[in-house]
Amino acid sequence: MTTNVYDSKAGVMATDSRWSHQFGSRIVYVDDAHFSKIEIFGAWAIMFAGDGVKIQQWKDWIRSGPTDFSLMPDYDGICVCIVSSATKQVRFKQPQDITKDGGYFAGSGSMHAYLCWSVNRDAKRAVESAIQADGYSGGLVKFVNLNDMSNNLSAPGPINQWRIDDVRDAVLQRGMVMNLAQNSGAPFQLSKLAANDAEVAKIQAMIASGEVAPTAPCDGMYTEWTEDQKVELKSALADVFGWSK
Repeated sequence: MTTNVYDSKAGVMATDSRWSHQFGSRIVYVDDAHFSKIEIFGAWAIMFAGDGVKIQQWKDWIRSGPTDFSLMPDYDGICVCIVSSATKQVRFKQPQDITKDGGYFAGSGSMHAYLCWSVNRDAKRAVESAIQADGYSGGLVKFVNLNDMSNNLSAPGPINQWRIDDVRDAVLQRGMVMNLAQNSGAPFQLSKLAANDAEVAKIQAMIASGEVAPTAPCDGMYTEWTEDQKVELKSALADVFGWSK
């Protein structure tokens, strides 16, 4: 339900722009959401996957320019990849589905992306390839080029204007429903389907109330963090914020 790619040799980070909810065999999703899975802070780029509300909490904390760990959000339900724009090197990753030959891949489309990237060495093209092959990835490819910090994360409006609640609103307004139990897999508009399907109407209400959060799911979001990984993340964050160790 997402595809995240970082090419450390080229210094390009790219993701799809689909956010989704899963209810049994049904996937409710929206593409081209402006709430990006990439956050830029100074000379660092941070790529997320997982629970959308948790990602929002991390974005808010990062943007606040914290001076210590006292208000740091918890780790559960997210994957993180932290990269220095100065060196193009990955400072922290927890966890990625595939790490090979300087490429880092996470999400349901990770294998498709890796297979494309292993031939073409193009992060954006790899995400596009995954979108074509993986029904859980979709929308415009969002990217940042760490060589000059060019990106398409902020259109339209400032990058920090868009929040996870905007994703929820977009799901309710133009979200689609895909039923994995049906061989055709043809998607239907959520609002129209809910008008004639009590189960889908219940799903729509759960989304509207915030009972379930939009996600960018990957296998790693279900992995419990080890103490060593938590210590390593704090060390990386100290570098990001310029804290003395």
